[in-house]
Amino acid sequence: MTAIKTEQLTKRYRGESQPALNGLCLEVPENSIFGFLGPNGAGKTTTIKILTALMSANSGYAEVAGIPVISGSPDLRKNIGYLSQEPRMYSWMKARELLCFVGDIFGFSPEERNRRADFLLELSGLQHEANKRISAFSGGMIQRLGIAQALMGKPKVLFLDEPTSALDPIGRKEVLDFIASLSNECTVFMSTHILSDVERVATDVAIISQGSLIVQDKTENLLRKYASGKLEIDFTTADETERFIREFNQSRLNGKIESEMLSITLTPPGTAFDRHEILQFAAEKKFEITRFEWVNATLEDVFIQLVSKKE
Repeated sequence: MTAIKTEQLTKRYRGESQPALNGLCLEVPENSIFGFLGPNGAGKTTTIKILTALMSANSGYAEVAGIPVISGSPDLRKNIGYLSQEPRMYSWMKARELLCFVGDIFGFSPEERNRRADFLLELSGLQHEANKRISAFSGGMIQRLGIAQALMGKPKVLFLDEPTSALDPIGRKEVLDFIASLSNECTVFMSTHILSDVERVATDVAIISQGSLIVQDKTENLLRKYASGKLEIDFTTADETERFIREFNQSRLNGKIESEMLSITLTPPGTAFDRHEILQFAAEKKFEITRFEWVNATLEDVFIQLVSKKE
């Protein structure tokens, strides 16, 4: 099943020569945690605003939870949740009080409202802060409460715009753990520029650039198809580093070398790389090595490779 679908979605802002979205086509699987990536100005926020009916496209088609995206559609609003990059809340309220207030807006009965609020407080890890004023919350707690608030109406699709961008490491971990637990609740569409966050929690990823889709696939498939790992080698002296580079360039081995004083990073020419052959080469030449480590490819490697080709 598909939770979000767009076909040739296009958006032009008045006075701009280039479109913000240029025929964007997406298919987001149901109950996935979907990482939506792109450089600044790629069209990520524009896409979210269109999919949440906060903005209209110039052309193309979009549907969310099987519902055509039309501005003001009550059916669409009932089936989506949205947390902006900088959530605004009534700071004088307490956490449970805020969620119950949102439940009242959705027209829940008192019993259903209270049950839903308590469930989300526990799911977000805020059950012990239920009666604490929001003004006393940390950044990570506010983000988790914001996600809980966006889930209060039982949406089928939850949109998150840069949910961890302003958080410290502890706050980021708390929010990411919460997001990772949501696949049984709804589909999560998460736009962010923090690639390591997406790699940690996303089941599926799309990368866009200049308003167009570059690639969409399962996270593990992208890592396997588009990037290889790197070999990092540390030497005892700078002379040994230089000797390795000289001997390597004269050998039949292939790879891109980046050096820095006592260490090198060796990147293979393709996705296949025989690190054992490099190790044998190093042993035969008797280089004085203090570290020889294979580092797996990351989503950042994939992103840089694909976006740089596009641009």
